[in-house]
Amino acid sequence: MKNKEIFEWVKVVVLAFSFVFIITRFVAPSLVKGASMCPTFNENDYLVVNKMAYKNNLPKENDIILFNSHFKDERILIKRVIANENDSLQIKNSKVYINGKEIKENYINESIFWGEVDTIVPEGKVFVMGDNRNYSIDSRSEEVGFVDKKDIIGKVFFRENIKNFVF
Repeated sequence: MKNKEIFEWVKVVVLAFSFVFIITRFVAPSLVKGASMCPTFNENDYLVVNKMAYKNNLPKENDIILFNSHFKDERILIKRVIANENDSLQIKNSKVYINGKEIKENYINESIFWGEVDTIVPEGKVFVMGDNRNYSIDSRSEEVGFVDKKDIIGKVFFRENIKNFVF
């Protein structure tokens, strides 16, 4: 009886560690800090990120990603992918053009925003912007610039505001 009970406990512990390993390998939790993605995401929104989404390819236009910044504080940023590698990108008069076609952006917070851009996105990189354009440090600024594939953590696939959690 004692050996059977020990075996059951070992089995439970091994299964629990296996489950935790698998989950942490494929997904990551995160918390939104700041207003750069309003109105899509708000301060203290809890996120779950698919870490495997871009292992073999780049994000698609409009995907919302988390990525490692190159700021001194090693902050993780959340932004929307606007353009992919080899895309021609132009931003003028608060309008965004990808390969010569204006994109419709019903998700942005304001209709007039800063930044003029005329570029081609380099190979292996994406151009990202926050939805709250006037309060976002994103690819329009030198501090962020183009985001390299190796810096992308994953794709946001779940969000819940922490106010809705009961503790």
